[in-house]
Amino acid sequence: MHSLLLAAPAVALGKLAWVALRTGGEWSRYRQWDAVATNLALGALFGGMAAGLASKALPPRN
Repeated sequence: MHSLLLAAPAVALGKLAWVALRTGGEWSRYRQWDAVATNLALGALFGGMAAGLASKALPPRN
């Protein structure tokens, strides 16, 4: 079932994923590898959730 109501959370989660990945990259400068791993894991989690919601928000192909 496609819905535009799912598109807004997908965009928000996508932006949150990007921020987490970017922050993980910034922590690598200070060699805080636990923070890098945590932020990369969060980025992957939020990115996966965003992709799932985005796929539900799109109308089906004919």
